[in-house]
This record gives sequence, C-alpha cells and structure tokens, in this order.
Amino acid sequence: MSSTIKLYDALKRMRTLTDLGIPFSFTFLSYNGTTGVSDGFKTINKAQLRKGYRNDQSDKADILIGYVNGYDKNRWFYLPLLMKFNGYTIKP
Repeated sequence: MSSTIKLYDALKRMRTLTDLGIPFSFTFLSYNGTTGVSDGFKTINKAQLRKGYRNDQSDKADILIGYVNGYDKNRWFYLPLLMKFNGYTIKP
C-alpha cells in the first residue's frame, strides 16, 4: 500500500467520506491571504467538508475548501496547501 496520494484523489475521497458521514483527518499549511501570514501546520481530526463558495462568489472558489471539525465552527483551507489526508502524504 502506498503512503502517498494525489491531491485531487484525496479531495475526492474527502468528499466521499463526507457523503457517507465518516469523519477523516488532514493536515494543511495555514495561510491568511489578506495578511500574508501563516500559523504553520494545522492538523484537523474528525473533519467533514461543507459547501464552499461558487465561482461567482469568489475567485478562489476552486482552491478554498470549506470544512467543519467535530467541535469547531466553519473553517477554510487552501487546497494547494494540503499536506496529509488520513495518514497519506499528498504527492506534489
């Protein structure tokens, strides 16, 4: 079994798990596009995806992914900054 996964394969699996109601974990590099600041790596456990922006709502609709975790409010991460998904490392 490979320990890596392609970026869009990971996103597809995240969507499938969300549709099935199964939480997953992932790690991403945080980034605030407004301030240009990162708080480093963030690991989210018990996450599920949520509805994101439509293309007519944001120019970042394709890369800004909405999620919730088990005990927090709605959050976002940039898809290109996804580093791990359920223990798999994202392939460049």
